[in-house]
Amino acid sequence: MSKQFCNDFKNDVLFKYLLCDDLDPDCIFMLKLFIENILNIKCHQITVLNPDLNPKYVNDKDMVLDVKVKTTNGDIIDIEMQNSTFSKSHYCRFQQYGATLLASQKEKGKDYTETAHPVYQIIFIDDIDKDNLKLIDTYRSINDEGMVEKYNLTTRSYVQLPYINIIRKQKGLKRMTGIELALYIFKNGIDNDIIGLTDQGVINIMKKKLEKFNEEAKLRDMYYKRDLNRAANESEKQEIYEKGKIEGKAEGRIEGRVEGELKNTINFIEVRYGIRDEEWISSLNEKQLKAIKKIIFEEDDYEKFKQQIEKIHE
Repeated sequence: MSKQFCNDFKNDVLFKYLLCDDLDPDCIFMLKLFIENILNIKCHQITVLNPDLNPKYVNDKDMVLDVKVKTTNGDIIDIEMQNSTFSKSHYCRFQQYGATLLASQKEKGKDYTETAHPVYQIIFIDDIDKDNLKLIDTYRSINDEGMVEKYNLTTRSYVQLPYINIIRKQKGLKRMTGIELALYIFKNGIDNDIIGLTDQGVINIMKKKLEKFNEEAKLRDMYYKRDLNRAANESEKQEIYEKGKIEGKAEGRIEGRVEGELKNTINFIEVRYGIRDEEWISSLNEKQLKAIKKIIFEEDDYEKFKQQIEKIHE
C-alpha cells in the first residue's frame, strides 16, 4: 500500500469511482451493501444514472460528485460523500436537493401517482450531529405523533463517519460487519490493522478499487485537484467570515453561536462519558474546544481525555 498515491475515500472523486460503474460486480456489491444496510431496501437490480467522472466537474466547487441510482421499481437513490462538518447551509442544500430529485420526476400530462417514485438520500459526512449521537441518522416526513406520512416520498439518511471509531472500540475490527468495515475505511483509510483482515470481502474490494484508481494518472490528477479546490473554497469562506467579523456585521451572531457551541459540547461530553462538567468546559480556549471532537473518540477514560485536552495550548 506504500506505493499508493490516493487513500482517502472521503475525496468524492475516489468515492464516486468506488460506486459508479453498474457493469462492475464490485461496484454493484458496494452499492447494495450501503443501500440494503442503511435504507433497509432490497434491490435486485440497480442502474447508475450518472456514471461519468468528468474532469471538468472537479474545478466546479459547487458540483456534487454524487452517485444517482435507480432501482427496478423506479425508486431514486442518491448517494454522496460530504467531506466537511454539518452547517445550516449544508442542511438546507441536502433538503433542497432531495426535493429537486422528487420534482424532476413530474411528466406533463401524467398523474402524480404515475411518476412519483420515492427518493432516498444517503449522505456520508465526516461529522456528528451532537444532538443525534448515532452512526445512521434517518429522517422522513412525520406528524406530531411520530407517524410517517402516508405515501412518504422522501427519506434522508446521514451516515456520521466519526461514530464508526466508537463502534470499533466497542467491538474490535474482527467482529465488525461488512458495512462497518467499509465505513471504517471511509473514515480512517486502509490502515495496517485493516490490511491484516485478508479474509474480508469488503476490504478486498476496496483495496482492489484503490489500486486500480492509482494506476490512472488522470484519476489521481482529478483527486488532487478536488482536494485543492475544496481547500481553496474553505479558505475563501474563512476570509469572508473574518471580513464580516472585522466589520462588525456578524458580532451578535458570533456571540450566540459560541454560546450555543459551548452548550452542545457540554451535552456531547455528558452523553459520551456520563459527566456534565460545565465549569471545566467553559474554561477551555478555542483550540482546546476544537480538539474535543477528535480526542473524544480516541479516549474512553474521562480523566485521561481531560488531561489530553489540557495539554493543548493556544
